Amino acid sequence: MKNCWIIGASSGIGLELAKKYYTSGWNVIISARRVTKLQEIKQQISLNKNLGNQFEFFAFDVVDYNNFVNVNQLIFEKFNKIDLVIFAPAIYDQMSLHDFDHKLAVEILNVNLVSGLHFLDIVGKKMLKQNFGHIAVIASVAGYRGLPKSFAYGASKAGLINLFEGIYPELLANKIDLSIINPGFVATELTAKNNFKMPFLISANKASDYIFQGLERKDFEIHFPKKFTFFMKFLRHLPNNFYLKFINYVYKKDK
Repeated sequence: MKNCWIIGASSGIGLELAKKYYTSGWNVIISARRVTKLQEIKQQISLNKNLGNQFEFFAFDVVDYNNFVNVNQLIFEKFNKIDLVIFAPAIYDQMSLHDFDHKLAVEILNVNLVSGLHFLDIVGKKMLKQNFGHIAVIASVAGYRGLPKSFAYGASKAGLINLFEGIYPELLANKIDLSIINPGFVATELTAKNNFKMPFLISANKASDYIFQGLERKDFEIHFPKKFTFFMKFLRHLPNNFYLKFINYVYKKDK
């Protein structure tokens, strides 16, 4: 039976993916910081469902390296192998330079990006020894180019995309598939903080459908909804002088 470990699964896309993989017959392990929330999820998902597969949780903070090491060891001891690991921890908040919160910005970078370094050192090396498997990381189209009021979050996601693109050849050489997931706006606890109209907003369940299908195909990049992400890709390839004029227009319009 295949094993799927989802890191960052207490809500939103991670939670919806946990439901999908469990009902599809996989053993599912979920992780996040909130123990009580994980307990509630296990009861809701696995209660009265005799599917023959396991649903387990291990609570830890991805920023805590030693805690990450201990949980990783426990999981591999219990399940022996991980066929798919989805790395999805994230925090987000809008900020401008006028109301810049340095402490929060550092926390965003630690949770969204530095934890990715922990992941590679702890889980990535274990996957190399396994010599098979699939790693999926949830980044964001916010990582394509710099965006006003999203510079800390965008920088963390840009770094995450670059980080995992950089290890793609090594993973491939060791028979490990890699998928980078770049969603547009998804209705979650994070985007609920936004005070602007979000174009092409989709539900977390719909987002999980796109991801589940893309991972089945082992796509390198999974991005959605296409009407929005293709526009963001267009902006990504614009020369700087055109892009900066456009983003300055957006900034002035939203002030």
